[in-house]
Amino acid sequence: MENCIFCEIIHKKVEAYIIYENEHVCCFLDKSPINIGHILIVPKTHSPEFRDVDEKSLNEVINTAQKMARVLENLFPTDGITVLQENGIFKDVEHYHMHVIPRYKDDGFYLVEPENAEKPTDFMELKIKMQAYLHKEVI
Repeated sequence: MENCIFCEIIHKKVEAYIIYENEHVCCFLDKSPINIGHILIVPKTHSPEFRDVDEKSLNEVINTAQKMARVLENLFPTDGITVLQENGIFKDVEHYHMHVIPRYKDDGFYLVEPENAEKPTDFMELKIKMQAYLHKEVI
């Protein structure tokens, strides 16, 4: 894809600290890490959104995320690992990618959950709508 920094990294047109790659994914250190060791996992096929990624690449992304988490847990005294990906206006590069971030108790990185006042009946309505959509889509 033209003007995609991740595609340029994959094709070695831009320098990056590549940790691992295979025919489906490329993993490299994030240039603006949450914590040292923060890794990005990028499918080699350009897909702007999660919903667009082909099944093989998506499987490789999640399996590689698990492998990278093991690497981080063995190299750093982590308190945990955060695996994260964002879509739409919340992502910073128009190429699907997954973050694997070594975490520490007081590292200051938080996802804050908003207070929701959902009623149990709202959940039932939502469940019915979602199941109807899934049935229509024939998973």
